[in-house]
Amino acid sequence: MKKVLLFILLAFASLVVHAQCNEYYVLNEGTEWVYETYSTKNKLTGKTQQSVKSFDKTPTGFTAIVTSVLFNEKGKEQTRGDIEMVCSNGTFLIDMRRFISEEQQKMFASYKMAVQSENLELPSNLSVGQTLKDGSITLTAEGSPLPMKMSVTVYDRKVEGKETITTPAGIFECFKIASKSKVNTQMGITMNLNFSSTEWFALKVGMVKSESFDKNGKSSGYTQLAAYK
Repeated sequence: MKKVLLFILLAFASLVVHAQCNEYYVLNEGTEWVYETYSTKNKLTGKTQQSVKSFDKTPTGFTAIVTSVLFNEKGKEQTRGDIEMVCSNGTFLIDMRRFISEEQQKMFASYKMAVQSENLELPSNLSVGQTLKDGSITLTAEGSPLPMKMSVTVYDRKVEGKETITTPAGIFECFKIASKSKVNTQMGITMNLNFSSTEWFALKVGMVKSESFDKNGKSSGYTQLAAYK
C-alpha cells in the first residue's frame, strides 16, 4: 500500500512540474509583476506593470500573452503592448524584442519591417558556473531611402553565483546571471554601443532585479521588483 501511495505521489509531482514547465516562471492568468526603474542616484525614473492576459498549456509547456504598461516617474502611462512568453520542455524563452524600446520600434513603423531573432533561454536547472545560450535580434526596414537597421546581441551569459536580494516585494534567494550586450544601429550613420548587465532570478517569481553597466563598469541604473501577485 505504501509503495502504491508513493507511486501516486511521485506521479502527481511529475505532473505538477510538467504543468509549471519552468519553476522560475510559474504563471497563471492574472499573474502580475510591477517593476520600478531607478537612476544611479536612486531616483525613480519609471515603472512597468506586467500582467498575464491569457495562459494556454501546450504539450511541452505553456504560451502566455502578457500586457506590459510603461509609466513615467510621475505615474503617467507612456506606452503599452503585448508580449509573448513561451516555455517548452523546461526552458523559458525570453523574447529578444524586450531589448528594443517602443520608441526605437516606432522609427521603423513607416516601413515594412523584417525581424530576425534568436531568443534567450532560461533553463530550469540553473547552477553556479553554468554558461547560458546567447540571444540576438535584428530589425531591418525594407524600402527605406536610407539604410535602417538595428541589431542587439546578448552574449557571454554566465551564472556567477547565488545571492539574497531585498526589494519592496520581499526577500528572495536568487541566481545571479551576468551578460554582455552590443547594439549596432544604422540610420544614415552607424553607431555602436557596448555594455554589460547583471540579473537576479528567483524561483516562482522570475526576474527580481537587473542592473546595467557601461563599458567602463560604471552602473547606468537598475530595475527591481516592487510587487508580485
